[in-house]
Amino acid sequence: MDPTTPMPPEFHDPLFVVNPKIPCPTCGGGRKERKNCQFCLGGGFLPVNINGLWWPSAGFLVCGGPSVNKIAFQRLMERGIVSLAVNNVAGHVPVSAWCFSDPQSKFHHGVHLDPKCLTFSPIPKLRKNIVVKLPNGKFKATTIRVMDCPGVFGISRSGTFDAKSFLTTPYAQWGRGGKQPEDNKPFTILETMLIGLRLMHYLGCPRVYMLGVDHNMTTEQPYAFNQAKGGRNGRYVKANAMLKELRPVFESANFKVFNCNQESKCDAFDFVPFDKALEDCRGAVPLEPFDLSGWYDKGDVEKDIEADPRPMTLDQLRSQNVPASQPTDIPKP
Repeated sequence: MDPTTPMPPEFHDPLFVVNPKIPCPTCGGGRKERKNCQFCLGGGFLPVNINGLWWPSAGFLVCGGPSVNKIAFQRLMERGIVSLAVNNVAGHVPVSAWCFSDPQSKFHHGVHLDPKCLTFSPIPKLRKNIVVKLPNGKFKATTIRVMDCPGVFGISRSGTFDAKSFLTTPYAQWGRGGKQPEDNKPFTILETMLIGLRLMHYLGCPRVYMLGVDHNMTTEQPYAFNQAKGGRNGRYVKANAMLKELRPVFESANFKVFNCNQESKCDAFDFVPFDKALEDCRGAVPLEPFDLSGWYDKGDVEKDIEADPRPMTLDQLRSQNVPASQPTDIPKP
């Protein structure tokens, strides 16, 4: 894949996304008017297309397993790194975006209200109110709707699952729910991580590195953050089975997924160490601090370019960022 070429057809993702800040121009967004509107599909908001926003950068999908705490996850704040978190781990790890599917009241208000972190919310939850946790530890209802928060997009989702069409439907499939066809229903499970994977494809990341995907929950430390939960490893067996169904579909679409936890019970994807994944995701962006001297000196810039007029490709620039000691077995674009 040449990263300087346009995004290939297999990443032209039809996921239906809306901007909740602007009412649908066709129906006006009213409760009765939007019901049968085909332009906004009943959501009442302006459809938008941000497909390929992060192309051609590789990125991280961050889930809530305790293994996240074993890596230097603070490095996700570095220049050039994009990442999307699933649920409340977005409040524990610094990420570029996050998604949820359960009720919005389960997720920290600081993540909802952070303008630096894009939010991907199911469209029906955009009009729901968030909950805050006060300094005294008490929870309190608010008048703030998800749609009122900054950096929010709404997405269409479905509780039916078909691996072959996972990347090509206008809705994000998040598992086999109650309406799953009986001829494709070996089990029922809804898993928000599936929405995260679909969003990484929609945003244009050709390679995705999973963090915190442990598939092994203990009562002593169920999450990377402080949250009690009973063990539920049976559901992870089902989630892993769906990921195995998806792998050949992903590979045929040149969408590559890796797991950065070598001890994970999820064996659907190959292991890549976090440090190698970080360098791949950084791409052509140099480490900070940037050398900002001389950029305003037009004569010097033109002189250097005239001395060597051959234009540099993104791949060539990227190769200069990898230290000499860096292993060379990073997955190839």
